[in-house]
Amino acid sequence: MAFWWLIEPSVHKMVRITRARAAAKKNEEVTRSCVSGRQVLQPIDEFFLFLVHLSVGLKERDLGHRFGIHSSTVSRVVSSWTNYLYTFLGSVCIWLSPEEVKANLPAVFSNFPDTQVIIDCTEFKCQTPSSLLLQSEMYSRYKSHCTVKGLIGIAPHGAVTFVSSLYAGSVSDKELFKRSGLAELLTEEMAVMVDKGFLISDCVNCKVYCPPFLSRKSQMPAHHVIATQAIARLRVHVERVINQRKQVLRWHHSTNSDCKYQPDVHSGMSVIQLSEQGISEGLA
Repeated sequence: MAFWWLIEPSVHKMVRITRARAAAKKNEEVTRSCVSGRQVLQPIDEFFLFLVHLSVGLKERDLGHRFGIHSSTVSRVVSSWTNYLYTFLGSVCIWLSPEEVKANLPAVFSNFPDTQVIIDCTEFKCQTPSSLLLQSEMYSRYKSHCTVKGLIGIAPHGAVTFVSSLYAGSVSDKELFKRSGLAELLTEEMAVMVDKGFLISDCVNCKVYCPPFLSRKSQMPAHHVIATQAIARLRVHVERVINQRKQVLRWHHSTNSDCKYQPDVHSGMSVIQLSEQGISEGLA
């Protein structure tokens, strides 16, 4: 109930998916919806339906039977709450100050005490667009499929402190880092820990902890080997966080084929659409 009490004051400002679509067709400004007699469920009941949909993965027909409403109404409720919570939660600042990070710094980071964030990119497979231009933009050589790509950053103690928007799968890690806006949050006294693919030293004014390259040497020096192993042991935490999120999404997608992810690759905004155009291949 604590989360409901947090969002309840702004629920009346939610723009319903039907209102948004109607305004888009008429090229009009979207106005907020108001609670009216046409709403079958109260906002708190709609919120509960949305949580059941996410956590249990029930189909729309099943949810409609349980809540006494039509399956199309379930689809509209879930779509409206998805976009509303995306906007509401996206406005919440999860970035931590250097003092908060250092106060919770694990002992294993004793050799990297100024680490502010550990970052990595992840990709999600998506439906192949009909447009050849979009296909070329979204095709990932790494996945050999059309994907959308995002950047996730965690603090050394494991808290997620940065999540970027989704971009076309062909974008490089460096370019995604530039577009994400993370560079503006990093200051000189901070350090960022990255993988070898992030050649971002010229993009930030802070220290970058990156595994050293072999370059043209026949063998890597001993101190470089030690540094590579040390960074790899610490970077594995961000990979675990990403895998945990993907495991949840894989399960949800496998149990509910109505859950679709529709990214807007031009604006860089990631919007979850339900019962729309869909993704045929699931998540990477």
